[in-house]
Amino acid sequence: GHYNCTICGSRFAIWGPMRGLIAGFGLGVAVGAGGCYLYLSAVKRQEPQQVARGLAVEHPALKYGVPETDIVRAYEGYVAAYDYRTRNPKWVAEHLTSASWSGEATRERSDFFPDPEVDPRFSAKLADFRGSGYDRGHMAPAANHKASQKAMDETFSLVNISPQAGKGFNRDYWSRFERFVKELTDVARDVYVVTGPLWLPTQQHQPHAAQEGEGPRWTLTHDWLGKPPGLVAVPTHFYKVILADGRNSSGSGNSKGKSSSSSGREALRSGSVAVGAFVLPNQPIDPKVPLSAYVVPLEDLEQVAGTRFFPELLSDAKRRAAADCAAAEWRQAGLAQLKPFERVTMKQALAALPPPDTDAPAPTAKATKAAAAAAAAAASSGVVHICEVNACKLPSADFFLRGAAAAAAGAGEEGQPAAAAAAAAAAPKHR
Repeated sequence: GHYNCTICGSRFAIWGPMRGLIAGFGLGVAVGAGGCYLYLSAVKRQEPQQVARGLAVEHPALKYGVPETDIVRAYEGYVAAYDYRTRNPKWVAEHLTSASWSGEATRERSDFFPDPEVDPRFSAKLADFRGSGYDRGHMAPAANHKASQKAMDETFSLVNISPQAGKGFNRDYWSRFERFVKELTDVARDVYVVTGPLWLPTQQHQPHAAQEGEGPRWTLTHDWLGKPPGLVAVPTHFYKVILADGRNSSGSGNSKGKSSSSSGREALRSGSVAVGAFVLPNQPIDPKVPLSAYVVPLEDLEQVAGTRFFPELLSDAKRRAAADCAAAEWRQAGLAQLKPFERVTMKQALAALPPPDTDAPAPTAKATKAAAAAAAAAASSGVVHICEVNACKLPSADFFLRGAAAAAAGAGEEGQPAAAAAAAAAAPKHR
């Protein structure tokens, strides 16, 4: 069947509750005027055009059907759009609550499987991953969906799987990132997440391009898995867009000792929404790299992903501009924590999503004043950046071990018996 979805711009019934998020929200961010000036001066922003969504057209050329390039599948715990060409999900959308990940389901009863609703010609196969050197990486993590065994089992559908680097990424930094998202339910009752793969190019080195009047050239290089012609594309990067809804959350909250911004946390408790977009390279990442270094403006991510995220909430140009100013500031803060050579490596890995030019001239007093006034006006209106809630601080690299140690009796970190939790801590998590 055909589905419509607001994640990619069309309508889809599962996101009906999202309409309630729109009413009463402006956008509040705690940003520096200089960073906003640099970011906004580098891009030309336009009010997003309201266009017809989905394909609802009659035309003689379509007499024998519309060409099919993907399928949208709705499961108990998530919705996924699956791309026939790359044999990867385009995006996977989740709605998380504390109840969704605190049940008794266990991954020990789950097995990977191809979705029977996907044409086998266009589906990845289990054999494609064997001996490939890549993990079968969940976009919607199994641990997010423990409310029922069925919900957890369905996260092992290949519709939810992309090839991910194992050690240093899927089993380490990315796993901590997933935990970071899950812990947002401690301060917001409802957390919406969209996750997916990206294929981003790198810029070629052209020492004489300027003299010869040539523009920049970009190259996209990535691995493929399986056997032709049905190859599985290996993404170069992965993204997450996170929206934490503080409305109807408990007034007391529960930060469980996590490092958080009191103002951002209080904003959620008082009924705000927090948003944030992140892009990580599909490669081992040093555990010391701050998550804020991977913050990107939503505007930029949407352009490289070819996807509009939460358009019913974030369609206003002023809201988006303020949100992206905050993202620029947080990314600058993250990059500032790296050593010079690490910053160079980081910028190369995300060359298609460049940060603002920190060497650009300082903004004029008039521009600084205007940006500060805009940020101040937005700050009281109801939306903050995710990093303002918890400083974008990841769980420690050994959180699995600590969870197992804490489970001396009864259930472990992931709801497993203590011995099984300890074994899971030492074993590859997402193979």
